[in-house]
Amino acid sequence: MTSIAITSFKGELPALTPRLLQPTNAQVARNVNLRKGSLRAESAPLPVTGITGVINPSSIYRYPFGNNGLGFWFAWGNGLQVNVAKSPLAKDSWSRVYWTGDSFPKMAPIGVATQGDGPYPSGFYRLGIPAPESAPIVAEDNGSTEAPMTLVNAAYIVTFVSAYGEEGPPSLASNIIARWDSANDQVGSRVKVQMPPVVSGPYNLVTKRLYRSESGGEYLHVADFNIAQEMWVDEVNSENLGIACPSLTWDMPDASMVGLVEMPNGIMAGFFDNTLCFSEPFHPHAWPIDYQIAFPDKVVGIGVTSAGLVVATTGRPRLITGTTPAAMADSAPDADRVCVGRGSVVDMGEYVAYASTEGLVAVSGGEPQLITEGILTPEQWQALNPASIHACRYEGRYLAFYDGGCFALAPGEGIEFIDAHAASSYYDIAASSLYLIQGSTISKWRGGSPMTYRWRSKVFEFPPGAANFSCGKVAADAYPVQVVVVADGATVLDIDIHDHQMFRLPPGYAEAREWQVEASGTTEVFSLQIANTPSELT
Repeated sequence: MTSIAITSFKGELPALTPRLLQPTNAQVARNVNLRKGSLRAESAPLPVTGITGVINPSSIYRYPFGNNGLGFWFAWGNGLQVNVAKSPLAKDSWSRVYWTGDSFPKMAPIGVATQGDGPYPSGFYRLGIPAPESAPIVAEDNGSTEAPMTLVNAAYIVTFVSAYGEEGPPSLASNIIARWDSANDQVGSRVKVQMPPVVSGPYNLVTKRLYRSESGGEYLHVADFNIAQEMWVDEVNSENLGIACPSLTWDMPDASMVGLVEMPNGIMAGFFDNTLCFSEPFHPHAWPIDYQIAFPDKVVGIGVTSAGLVVATTGRPRLITGTTPAAMADSAPDADRVCVGRGSVVDMGEYVAYASTEGLVAVSGGEPQLITEGILTPEQWQALNPASIHACRYEGRYLAFYDGGCFALAPGEGIEFIDAHAASSYYDIAASSLYLIQGSTISKWRGGSPMTYRWRSKVFEFPPGAANFSCGKVAADAYPVQVVVVADGATVLDIDIHDHQMFRLPPGYAEAREWQVEASGTTEVFSLQIANTPSELT
């Protein structure tokens, strides 16, 4: 008894000769969706809205707030790779959003980002709060009215605070002044404080905050003022000072920081040049220099995984672990796996994948693995122009768009090629939907009609005379299904199958050694069979 029965369908393994493939793997798997093991058609993207007012759109983001619950599409163009993150606060009254890749790092609340008729975001503030450019100047005021009790040496600093309560780093310290402090609510020395002027720029600064240090101690809160106030007389006793200044190290992010990602515990991360940066937990405007980690190689992209933060570089990847930005640990595997494109870096859950010069790399807790090994040769990988890849995780697969098309790859299962092109992609977690930029249109992945698939089996080899195939059968959800049978390189049969009944093959190929079976169409196929006798068909 001799037959070919294919009841499970997987992707291509181009690195192997067709004779060495497993029966379930394909020589050709195009426009297929093999997630369930059956042979199904991938659906075409469906245009959902246009992108107006943006030249050559290259990045999109679905802002989920406003517009009567419909939200807004944000878009950037001219090749900008923009990374967007929502506020780490569970209930942010201003529905703030943060992004990098569009000049300096930026943020905007809903009323600024969505004002007007678009394109959006229609406004922004620079991310971070600047430090005052000069120190406060203090002098004794001659208006003391009570007998002094204690002499202390005092110094002052000033911070700026935004309309959203974001406090920035302090000014330089003032000159030191001797002041008399009284007790029992009596007024001691009065100190005249000349505060530094407000810094100009795209900030929403509303408050100056004054702190005082006595005898070299902490800077404690004295008072808040309108941002325009320049002079004030301090007569606050030591016992009435407030909390210590929390923002002594809350620097602005570097102006060239890109690659913004959200991490657990309210932390955000980004990078510039060879430097990785972390924000203060739940304070995305504050990026202390003390939290930065520098590497020997330039950072190309970063991705968050369950094992930690993976940093893909022009040399060795790094794995950063820790629960607080002040205690992040850096480890480097003993392998150079160069990353060739920021858009290729994808969180796959248990690992981060990215495009290297040799293939697709996976990094988690151990050594980086080349997950395209055995699927694509280095030459086949280079033919896909890996530097052009932008990708995302979709249904457990690495879904990549490159200059030339699209592929979906699942480790251990193979690769499938899809006739789709996109300038960029964005996965909307809330809607569980993937969106593409196609020209000046946003399209929903898998939203359109089924594409015509083509799946060709491996080469099955038989001794001469053993494969006298005379009949076949296709089990499908619907028909027609086009079936092609090839023997020793010649097309034996090319026919549309219209039902589940047995079909006949022409005679004359009993001596053929090499057989292949191919199916194409748009309907789901559960099995392909050819056999010597009808009794061998199931």
